[in-house]
Amino acid sequence: MPTSQTQSTQAELKRAYTMVTQDLTQALLKAPVNTPIRFGKLGSFKKTENQITSRLQNKKGIRYVYYRLLFKPYTALKSELNKALERKYNR
Repeated sequence: MPTSQTQSTQAELKRAYTMVTQDLTQALLKAPVNTPIRFGKLGSFKKTENQITSRLQNKKGIRYVYYRLLFKPYTALKSELNKALERKYNR
C-alpha cells in the first residue's frame, strides 16, 4: 500500500520558518529574566541579564547592560548532534 507524502514547496517552508522565528522572537521578548522558554522537543532558551563596565574612555567607567541567550539542548537533540559529529570525524 503506497503512502502519500506531501512535498513542501519553497514558499511553504519560508512561511513556516517565518512563523516559527516570529513566535520565538515574541516569546523571548516577553519572557521574564531567568525563565526557560521551551522550543518544542529540541531544547530551551534562557534569557539572562548581564552587565559589564568599560573603563576605556572614562575612569568612572561606562556600564553596559545586555541580555544573553543560552540554549540548552534536550537529550534527544544532544544525542543526534553527537552522532553527527561521530559520523563526520570517525569515517
